[in-house]
Amino acid sequence: MDPNKGRNEITGHLVPQESRRMRFRMSREDMHRRNEPLQEKQVLSFLSQLQSNFNSLVRLFESRLKNDKTKEAAFERLYQEMDELKQDRELNQLRPLYIDLILLIDRMNNIYKEKVNNGSASPEITNLLESLSHELIEILYRRSVELIVCPSPIFDPSKQQVIGVVQTSNPQEDNYVVEVVRHGFKYKDVLLRPEEVVIKKYKP
Repeated sequence: MDPNKGRNEITGHLVPQESRRMRFRMSREDMHRRNEPLQEKQVLSFLSQLQSNFNSLVRLFESRLKNDKTKEAAFERLYQEMDELKQDRELNQLRPLYIDLILLIDRMNNIYKEKVNNGSASPEITNLLESLSHELIEILYRRSVELIVCPSPIFDPSKQQVIGVVQTSNPQEDNYVVEVVRHGFKYKDVLLRPEEVVIKKYKP
């Protein structure tokens, strides 16, 4: 008997062995084709879940980043307010001392002007008064107290105070500063004393 042939179980006829192998391969291929849609669905489901997880992570990251920026801004604002409170407390405590030193500078400047105007000022006295005045201004400067400087000759009401007026017939000279009577001082951005000035006022 041919070894490549077998007997059909139903009809009893001989069936080639190769034909049975072919049917077996076809059966496996059919199973593989039936499994392909299932595998594709599983892959798509996995990718969809992965995309969803990724989107969740992105939202979480953005939320935390936003919270961090909000916290950072809040801390900066808190530090700024604490610094302002510290400056206000320091100024309130030291303002009387600053004002006394400023008045002492005024007094020395007045003595200097009187001596110079009277012609009785000796070089030793004038040099001493100038030196002491400059030293006091330097001491105040190291503590954030500065002279007010107005670069424009026009009266500045935010930094200056008018204590005298000189009339002028020239309209272009209106509000021009003629003389600085007393220097002004500021502590950082806080005005301690305005600069006292004499200005021109136009009168037709």
